[in-house]
Amino acid sequence: MSVYQTDIILYGNDLTDYIHHEFAGQSSSLLAHATVDFWSYFVEGGPGIDVTSPTPFTPYAVTAQEAVDCIRMLALERLIGRRHHPYQLVEAGLTALVLDVETESLPLLAGLSRSEHEQADAFFDQVLGELGLLQELPADTTDLPWEAARWELVRWWLQLIVNGSLAPGAGGDLITYEGWGALARPQQLKPLVEKTDAYNDWAAIRQGDREHLAEQIVEEAGRLLDGPWPPLD
Repeated sequence: MSVYQTDIILYGNDLTDYIHHEFAGQSSSLLAHATVDFWSYFVEGGPGIDVTSPTPFTPYAVTAQEAVDCIRMLALERLIGRRHHPYQLVEAGLTALVLDVETESLPLLAGLSRSEHEQADAFFDQVLGELGLLQELPADTTDLPWEAARWELVRWWLQLIVNGSLAPGAGGDLITYEGWGALARPQQLKPLVEKTDAYNDWAAIRQGDREHLAEQIVEEAGRLLDGPWPPLD
């Protein structure tokens, strides 16, 4: 495995596999995978995603308030340093515009063409200011980096899992990586993490037996949402 910061490449499952691939140009017949959980998050992204990449979700807003909430969550993701695609900001702006959210810059954000995507961040910041969201973003005031923001995001990801906007395995990986791990592994999130680990287990993947495991993740997400928030009591 080649590791340079988060540029991580898996070259083979063992030395023989690596030599055959690198020096003899032979493709491996083995299913390459990282066996250490931390590296597998980067290399495999759990069920096929890179957890450091933008959150892969389908916008679900059907009211103006839900559209504004989505914009706020994207702002929180930027706050904690998560990457995003410009089209996600444009898409969030377009959804809000269709649902009658009104700000001066929202039509400018929503109307950006692909060739104008480099302007998305600037217009998104303007929309945040016009909606009064910039001053409402939580401060980094505890020993855990962006603790309040991360708890808000965990709740959002749970909601996306429950309403079907985010695949259970992908959402579980996000919560494991950006929530449970970054928040000093709170015991209340451990059942969800364990169900996500079971979903990502190679035996389950090889057997194609993950549907009921995905359902368990959804059920646990719903249970957490039904309780107090943050679930620290």
